[in-house]
Amino acid sequence: MNTIESVKEKMVLVCKVFQQQRLVDGYGHVTARLPDNRILSTPLMPPGKVALRDLIILDMQGNKVEGPGEPNGETPMHTSIYKARPDVQSILHYHPDELVAVSVAGVGVKVVANCGVHFYRGIPIFDSPTLIRTEALGDRVAETLGDRNAVLLRGHGGTAVADNLDNLMRLGINLVRTARIQIMAASLGPVKTHSHAEAEDLLQLERSGKAIRRFLDYYISEVLD
Repeated sequence: MNTIESVKEKMVLVCKVFQQQRLVDGYGHVTARLPDNRILSTPLMPPGKVALRDLIILDMQGNKVEGPGEPNGETPMHTSIYKARPDVQSILHYHPDELVAVSVAGVGVKVVANCGVHFYRGIPIFDSPTLIRTEALGDRVAETLGDRNAVLLRGHGGTAVADNLDNLMRLGINLVRTARIQIMAASLGPVKTHSHAEAEDLLQLERSGKAIRRFLDYYISEVLD
């Protein structure tokens, strides 16, 4: 199996996990940077319903070069981030209620649980609900994202970035879990957050063991069994 085909199979699997976890519905999109610096993308359809035959390939300007479907309207957000961040290899844009809630409350996502330690450096908020349909808006989102691994879009949703699709799945799930726990905890009283040192220690422990593989295997088994 060549590299592009393996990325396609992983993308379809990741999209099924996102749907099974109720993170995407009729909207949202996932992309991955290919070795030739083109972009593999879910097309203009519900991402959880995507099959291998549906995936499309774009150039770095967002023009379709292969595949049957049409690009998503917010493709400029993806192309701008890829241009600004050579380290980013995959992107998820989605609209979970929990992310919309914390974005409009202005509090953002705080590290209130261990599932949120990947976000301890903070998650900026793009202060507009507009759809990211132009290069200029895409550049503004990429600038707001900076060197972080996620950005919230006020009243709109969130965008997570990662170095591969496995880590994108982990970040996409845990970002929403963290926001959900934060919302629940805030209804009970003042919320205590992890310190940077605590988050770094937990991340180091995670990287030294098999926690990531266990995480991925569990969620993948939920859509394959």
